[in-house]
Amino acid sequence: MKTPSAPNALRRGFTLLEVMVATSIMVIIVLAVVTIATDTFKAYDRAVADLSTQSEARGVLDALENDLQTAVLRPDGRCWMEVILPGTPGAPAKAPAPIGNMQGLDQPILMFFASPPDRPRWNPAASTPRQSLKGDVCAISYRLGQRSPFDMPGEPIQQVYGVYRTIIDPEGTFTEALPIIFKSPPTTEPAPEVAKAPTPWDYWSGPARTISNYGASDTGGQKQTKVLIDTNLTSSPPCWTLDDQNFVGSNVVAMNLTFWCTSSLPFTAVAPAMKDPVARLPQSLRPVLPVAVDTFKFGSTVHGGYAGAFRSATSSGTTAAAPLRYAPATLAIPVPMPAAAQVHPYDYFGSRLRIFADRMYPDALLTNGTAGVATAAPLPYLPYSLKAVEVSLTVLTPDGSKELRALQQLGGSSKLANPADYRRIINQHGRNYSRYIRLLANGG
Repeated sequence: MKTPSAPNALRRGFTLLEVMVATSIMVIIVLAVVTIATDTFKAYDRAVADLSTQSEARGVLDALENDLQTAVLRPDGRCWMEVILPGTPGAPAKAPAPIGNMQGLDQPILMFFASPPDRPRWNPAASTPRQSLKGDVCAISYRLGQRSPFDMPGEPIQQVYGVYRTIIDPEGTFTEALPIIFKSPPTTEPAPEVAKAPTPWDYWSGPARTISNYGASDTGGQKQTKVLIDTNLTSSPPCWTLDDQNFVGSNVVAMNLTFWCTSSLPFTAVAPAMKDPVARLPQSLRPVLPVAVDTFKFGSTVHGGYAGAFRSATSSGTTAAAPLRYAPATLAIPVPMPAAAQVHPYDYFGSRLRIFADRMYPDALLTNGTAGVATAAPLPYLPYSLKAVEVSLTVLTPDGSKELRALQQLGGSSKLANPADYRRIINQHGRNYSRYIRLLANGG
């Protein structure tokens, strides 16, 4: 018969202090694991967001690089490239209105001619055997727009910003676009005749054009007649430049262009002889920038947009507004502006820029000393030869795009009622990407 064990031989349990210490250690370990897991998931989300925005930006920048490197800028006195800023005071009458909460400065319409490697090479309307398209020069345009991945085209809610690239096949370009550019003969005196010279905008904004629709939904791939750019952004189906098959980059909320040029002086046909006001070397690069005309004013301290390229006859107190270049003397280039306007935005354009092989024509909006008021005087021109284009994109992360679409749905409109919400989303979820693209066809 067994006897009970002694009291000191009994198994002892954990004391309250031991339990509290063990619990504290367990809580610390769990918190550390949760913190590490949270940081890991945040890092993963940031990496996914960066990869997503990089992929969208790379697609747009690669397409722009392929097109601009083969851009056609012939020294024949004709306009081969043009930029329109929608919604700006000096934009053409047929220019579309700004989309959503975007400013005209951030949604340029770029139009030019190029020979891209992915240009259409076969006639989609021809029966077998296939017929190759003659020529290699294509009319190309880039613009920002909105589309809805959930609703019918043109619906105002759930719309996603993006870049659209439209390319016209070589035969269509030769038949309809180039005859407009060559409509009038070139002139040796560019300044008085610039208003009469046809530009790419005359083609893109004109009546319905014949285009080759290569979309899968197009029965037989026949040539069709479509409007290229329409001021009615809610039309269904949308104009051809906003067609779904021209969509190349999603969640792009800003595209800014800086044109890098060298001097093309002298102009022997222009009297008096033109001179560079800051006496730079002929081959030194200088930027031509878009500027927000609603915040840029002459003779004041308001400097908006990219207002930091050139100021002339300014006081020492405003020299800081011109970090790139500063000329203490009056401009030597003859421009039609009143003597009272001692400031001229020499390397700016506020609504429109027409680019020739050896000169540029900014709009006349900022030439009369009053921001937002155009002048009937002949347009000044820049004796510049375009060498490169610097493209900057702002792309929203998936979270930013989701939040923007949710606010659009709550408001029932593609334009948010509170612009501060739009700016907050851009600042918080926007990623910026840039690329410097040389124009090889123009000696870049």
